[in-house]
Amino acid sequence: MDSAFFDISVVLLVGTAFATLAKLLNQPMIPAYIIAGIILGPAGFAIIQHGDLLNILSTFGIAFLLFLVGIELDLRHFLKAGKIGVFLGFIQMSIAVVCGYVLNVLLGFSMTESVFLAIALGFSSTIVVTKLLAEKKELDTLYGQIIIGVLLTQDAIAVLILIFFNVFTGAGSTSELPAVIGMTLLKGVGLALLAIVSARYILTSVFKYFARSAELLFLGSICWCLVFSLISIKIGFSIEVGALLAGVSLSILPYNIEIGHRISSLRDFFLPIFFAVLGGELIFDHVSTVVAPTIILSLFVLFGSSLVVIAIMIALGYRTRTAFQAGMTLGQVSEFSFIFMHMGYQANLLDQRMVSLVALIGLITMTLSSYCMEYTDQLYAFVRPLLKKFERHTHHVMEDLPGELNQHAVLFGYHTMGFKIHEIFARRNIHCVVVDHNPNTIERLQRKHISHIYGSIGDIEVLEKVKLTEASYIVSTVPSRVGTLALLNYVREHKMNAQVIVLAFQPHDAIEFYDKGASYVLFPTALSADHLEHLIVEDLQHKRDAHLEELRTLHILQLE
Repeated sequence: MDSAFFDISVVLLVGTAFATLAKLLNQPMIPAYIIAGIILGPAGFAIIQHGDLLNILSTFGIAFLLFLVGIELDLRHFLKAGKIGVFLGFIQMSIAVVCGYVLNVLLGFSMTESVFLAIALGFSSTIVVTKLLAEKKELDTLYGQIIIGVLLTQDAIAVLILIFFNVFTGAGSTSELPAVIGMTLLKGVGLALLAIVSARYILTSVFKYFARSAELLFLGSICWCLVFSLISIKIGFSIEVGALLAGVSLSILPYNIEIGHRISSLRDFFLPIFFAVLGGELIFDHVSTVVAPTIILSLFVLFGSSLVVIAIMIALGYRTRTAFQAGMTLGQVSEFSFIFMHMGYQANLLDQRMVSLVALIGLITMTLSSYCMEYTDQLYAFVRPLLKKFERHTHHVMEDLPGELNQHAVLFGYHTMGFKIHEIFARRNIHCVVVDHNPNTIERLQRKHISHIYGSIGDIEVLEKVKLTEASYIVSTVPSRVGTLALLNYVREHKMNAQVIVLAFQPHDAIEFYDKGASYVLFPTALSADHLEHLIVEDLQHKRDAHLEELRTLHILQLE
């Protein structure tokens, strides 16, 4: 018992230390957990000796991870992502798996190894991508919504692969394969129907009662995950399948976001143990034999799926920038890749060398892809001349600009603050062009017949289209330091005389923007303090009523 407690404590302490370092370096945490496992395992200092309990806990980590993936597999999210995300997801996976299989065979892997590798390397990390998009505040952009559709499609494919994994392990011979496939289909459909029927007729009422207590909601969700996983095991499927379908059954409930939020903390406890155990199991006895495949396959993961997505989106008529942004998000292996290879190892279909290979590829691609996403704009500027040769002009370019623009205003960001600023220009009869990267906002601008263009603050093409050099006023409410600096540099390079107003949330950013030539920097904290001073010396009740009425009017206008 003491040794087990020691193992768990050391794994969590070292994992947390490396995760903290990864956070400081703005890196994904999964590679940090794997590195911690390598250091603690036989390949490192061999500190961890008793792995049975750790393996059990890591299984819980996988189950809760897939449970959360299932909760996020909401049909409403598919509808929001649109057909293009689903279409891209299927095409990208198909091409990646086929090309990956051919490449693996050429590298000398067996047929079984090539199949497993091809499938594992075809998936991209939902955790890494959504986290980085959220940090960049680009989840609601056009390319962000498309990529979410691609990732959701990959997750749906993962469900099917987990279900049909039994076909590989259950068939004793080729003659038994049709019977195994038929039985797997029957069991899979039955389990899926059980999830759907339970969600529609049982879980709705039960969780309505659970929702009265945060503790009951948390415990009820865990119990449902474990019960469904046990049912899955009893009928011959894996824990992973049961956890996934349990999550899917809860995804249609109105409490799914709250459930996901509460389960995520439990996942965050168990998941580091899984990846640390995975890292601890890596062997480097034959590292020289996998160096070349690791480098080649890492390059394939980094650029293979990216090129497929970029090519398809350009062919469908999307702007090269949107296509490039979408493509650059997919250059890493998924957490499912590790799970899938681990399942193959446990089923004696793969050796430890293959699991180590994918883990190394994961370390490389998750690290490098985060830099690719961080510096997408700089990379795009480098490849833009080449991509522009293939760009087509279609309805996917969302803009409504007048024929001539001169002495006008350009507004970047049309949310609460941007909405008010546009009203100010309208009252002064100054024509204002809005630049926004949220497709839903663009649709609202179209309905209101407001001049607009889809794009971001750092997109040179957009700046040229809105004739920024002819503008009298330039206002940005975009909370992006990099984007704001790009805008200010553009203004300085073109020696413009426009009044430039930008937004900052940190004092040092505001000072830097002033140094770069901003006419005025909106600093919300200072503005709020100044406004509070006026409120204190005036009739607070009168101001409160007037402000509430203004907020009501603003909210109604935003909802229209």
